[in-house]
This record gives sequence, structure tokens and C-alpha cells, in this order.
Amino acid sequence: MQRKFFIILIIILLMLMILGIFYYFMNSRTYNLKLPQLEKLESISLEQDTNKKVINDNEKMKDIINILNERERTSKEESIQDSPVNTSNKVKIDFKFKETGASTLFVYERNNKYYIEQPYNGIYKISMDEYNSIEKYTK
Repeated sequence: MQRKFFIILIIILLMLMILGIFYYFMNSRTYNLKLPQLEKLESISLEQDTNKKVINDNEKMKDIINILNERERTSKEESIQDSPVNTSNKVKIDFKFKETGASTLFVYERNNKYYIEQPYNGIYKISMDEYNSIEKYTK
């Protein structure tokens, strides 16, 4: 009787393990931050509250891109809207391309943590120093 109970218990545990692994891999989509190449940019516009600054200088644009892409950023958290909500100190960054078009991302603080959010892509954690390095360009 105990052996039968033990076998049933092992089967149940194995099924739960298989379901857990299946659930983990089903929900493990990874998002990568997509930044433009410097050569394709005409300017970078940064906007925070009422401050707006347009940067055309290649060295400054290179610095901004390097700060944002300091390490290859990946996330499992998806962005599902045009602009982040429930944030403070939000900086909107618009990349204007030489040919046509633009792309946008946001750098912000939420609950004393700092993030980069690329609309409809991902939400990436950053350090306070990285946030401050971007924010200084809005002043």
C-alpha cells in the first residue's frame, strides 16, 4: 500500500515539474533594446517636463547612445503602450533619422528604480548613474 502511494506521489510531482517547466518556457520571451546607429541619426531630442533640448553634435549623440547601450540590454518585461505611466522624472528621447522617420524611448524613475522603456518592445532596468547621465542632457 505504501509503495503504491509513493509511486502515485512521484508521478504527481513529475507532472507538476513538467507543467512548471512548460509554463516557464512559454512565458520567457526576451526583449532586446533596439537603438539606432549613429551614422543614421540627424539629431536626438530630449524632453523632460517643459525642458526640451535638441542635440546635433555627433560626440554628444554618441555619448547618449553609449549610455543607453552600455551593456546589451535584455528584458522579459514587455512594454504595451505608447508612453510609460505611474512614473516620475520621465525623459522622452526622440531619435530623428537622416532619411525619414523617428523612434522614441523613455528613461524614468518608478519606485526608486530606474528604467528605459521602448514602446511596444521592452522595459529595461538601468542604474541611477545611467539615468543621471541621460538627464544631464535635458538641462
